[in-house]
Amino acid sequence: MKNKEITKLSPYLFWDIDTNKLDLIGDKHLILERVFTRGIEKDEILLFSLYDVKTIKNTVVEIKHFDKKTLNYLSIIFKIPRSKFKCYKNIQFQNHY
Repeated sequence: MKNKEITKLSPYLFWDIDTNKLDLIGDKHLILERVFTRGIEKDEILLFSLYDVKTIKNTVVEIKHFDKKTLNYLSIIFKIPRSKFKCYKNIQFQNHY
């Protein structure tokens, strides 16, 4: 399912991808990851018009790579414990030198 609304997201989010070829359903992990890690407020607002809250919540917990700041933000806004996110384990095992 392609959606012209995707092209309204900040262009720098998908500098390496043709947004006209993004699929709203098939590429939702990529779209959500980029918006939450690099997007601005208008991008997040647009996300909530593209996806329902349940879809966003179910998808963000499956994404394997979020930095600590993004993980904490998503945990707070969606009221999901950080330990429920797949990326949480990855963060716990990262070396911090």
